[in-house]
Amino acid sequence: MRVLDIVNTISIPDTIRYRITPHGDGVTFCLWEIARSSDLQEQPFLFKVNQRLASREEAQQLLKNYLESFRTG
Repeated sequence: MRVLDIVNTISIPDTIRYRITPHGDGVTFCLWEIARSSDLQEQPFLFKVNQRLASREEAQQLLKNYLESFRTG
């Protein structure tokens, strides 16, 4: 995963993963938090969100907002 310019100043916890993929006239933004080995889960992640957005910038802003809220708890 590549750290995008808009989030360079925000550290990304090692349990958070994301992907921004071009799709048609926009992008698909995928964000998930991986489960630690001590977590009993049916899936290897705690949550996963897929969203179609109009632009890469919109996806970057959504990621930035999530990371800021993640940091403040």
